[in-house]
Amino acid sequence: MVRLSKENQEELEKAQDLLDGGPSSNGGFVRSLFFGRLRLDKILPFPNQNSQEAQRTEDLISNLDLFLDEHVDPFQIDAEQCIQQDVIDGLGRLGVMGMTVPQAYGGHGFSHTAYCRVLERVARTCASTAVLLGAHQSIGLKALVLNGTPQQKQIWLPDLAAGKKLAAFALTEPEAGSDAANVQTRAQLSDDKKYWILNGEKKFITNGAQAGMMTVMARTQVELNGQLKDKVTAFIVTPDMPGFEVVQKNRSKCGIRGT
Repeated sequence: MVRLSKENQEELEKAQDLLDGGPSSNGGFVRSLFFGRLRLDKILPFPNQNSQEAQRTEDLISNLDLFLDEHVDPFQIDAEQCIQQDVIDGLGRLGVMGMTVPQAYGGHGFSHTAYCRVLERVARTCASTAVLLGAHQSIGLKALVLNGTPQQKQIWLPDLAAGKKLAAFALTEPEAGSDAANVQTRAQLSDDKKYWILNGEKKFITNGAQAGMMTVMARTQVELNGQLKDKVTAFIVTPDMPGFEVVQKNRSKCGIRGT
């Protein structure tokens, strides 16, 4: 018979208590690790979907699986530093480019749970393609969905949801990246009060050279309590506007991509 020291006996009894208790369904994430269980639901909980949306999401992911397997080559995308236009067009036809766009404007009207599930599936095959989708939908067109006027939504969202146009989010500048409050681009109302004039430079803008619509952050001057103060405002900018130019470009095997 093995005789244990008092200290070792106490440790054995503590371990036995844990084993007897087992990894209950109510156990926390760290405790479950000791029993070899990775409780992703504890750290990555997706809100529950209703049965109808859950089925629509499954149908979309099923079609997406086939498309990714047949048309998306992550090694080629990395080697050529380019996502081919036919990939973008295909994602548009599937409805992936407009997952969270309201159905009234040609989108699927999915919840963010569905959006996260689909984006997770794309990222599993190609992280670069997932970044393009994220820049397009998570931030590029998001301000338009949340705060755009009915006229602005009607003009831009149908083509964005169909993937006919890409969206970009232009915040980062040579002197302002993570320090978003340091944006130097300025917007001034024209003398006749009919349009805004933006002056500034943006840098490292994902989808920038391909985008048909950009959400551009710029400083405006407003009067608050009798004092003039700066306020950062979002503007819709398109590449056909006078003065717009991509001044720094990256060359790839399938064309020119701007930054």
